[in-house]
Amino acid sequence: MNLTWYPLTAADLPTYNKYYSMTDSKMTDLTFHCRYAWDNVFHVKWTILEDCLVQISDGGGYSSPFMLMPLGKLSPAKIEKIVSAVRPIFDEKGWRFRIMGIEESQKHIFEETGIPAKLDYDEDSSDYFYDAELLRTLAGKKYAKKRNHWSKFLRMYPDYQYETLSPEIFDECLKLVRLWASDKGIDIADTSDSDYYMIKRIFDRWDDLSARGGAIRIDGRIVAFSIGSVGKKDVGFIHFEKADIQYDGLYAAINKLVLENEFPEIRYVNREEDLGLPGLRKSKESYFPICKIRKWRFVPA
Repeated sequence: MNLTWYPLTAADLPTYNKYYSMTDSKMTDLTFHCRYAWDNVFHVKWTILEDCLVQISDGGGYSSPFMLMPLGKLSPAKIEKIVSAVRPIFDEKGWRFRIMGIEESQKHIFEETGIPAKLDYDEDSSDYFYDAELLRTLAGKKYAKKRNHWSKFLRMYPDYQYETLSPEIFDECLKLVRLWASDKGIDIADTSDSDYYMIKRIFDRWDDLSARGGAIRIDGRIVAFSIGSVGKKDVGFIHFEKADIQYDGLYAAINKLVLENEFPEIRYVNREEDLGLPGLRKSKESYFPICKIRKWRFVPA
């Protein structure tokens, strides 16, 4: 079967979302904003096959090549036909075929195919899923420490300013990312540690992407910002968040203020994975997720 594969561009957002809207998924990997931001690493190519949007990646040296869970209304028969069409491309290139980003709610579809394969749970890449109203209000006993961080922030920086993200402040936000990387001894060009160019990619096409976000300014300087998007129904996603840690309570502040101001209507928020990093895991668990959005890999024999 001859398939035409297309690079992922900002202009593909309407087509992408047409198929995304048919897909039962709350994971960040399948959102357009995640895929587009990271495409300077993963080099995604897409096509329409079996009335589904299918994406493949060479991994970009960041991971092994993969196909993502197709977007659209899935069935075991569709998966079998898609795999039959796409797997030869991997074989031709000497890549091992695998499908990543399988939502737990869709796992049974893959189990019901006639394809000999194993399904592996990918814990380090599974997303943290929260009650958005609790993160906006920090209500309840378990959020007492977060309320204390917020209160301390207000006491120490009563003249802070909150701003909705706009192109006028993007250069300042990128300067903060460069300072953040410098403080940690990270090369911004090293995509294994730095998300500078992913953030810049979103900023460069901001007006085309329907992204949302906000920033905090103290003493005239941008000291924190957050970038997110809204998926289907009532779920929001926080894709990037940066803050200058010399300001106490700043991460708690930007988390709360962005959800209040930019995502007032969402019921749930996905704050992405911890990558298996103990510090990041501790931070995400400190906000008391409702659950983790479990991701699976499908690896045919």
